[in-house]
Amino acid sequence: MAARDFFDHTSPDGSDPGTRTTAAGYRWSTYGENIAKGQQTAASVMNSWMNSSGHRANILNCSFKDIGVGVHQGAGGPWWTQNFGARM
Repeated sequence: MAARDFFDHTSPDGSDPGTRTTAAGYRWSTYGENIAKGQQTAASVMNSWMNSSGHRANILNCSFKDIGVGVHQGAGGPWWTQNFGARM
């Protein structure tokens, strides 16, 4: 997102989290994604996500069995991503 200057679940080329997760080689039966930018610490981004009903629902969703977490330090950031999934 930072390299392509967008902030959204859907990239400018139209790929969504499911498409990107599949491209990474993860065969999913369900997936979810949380994104954020600007929070300076992991604690602050988690606080933001837990105070948002949709993000909190992803975090607490017992259907998800796996998680990937990323942070990118850069202009306008940090940029945070959580990807959740369950394998087929």
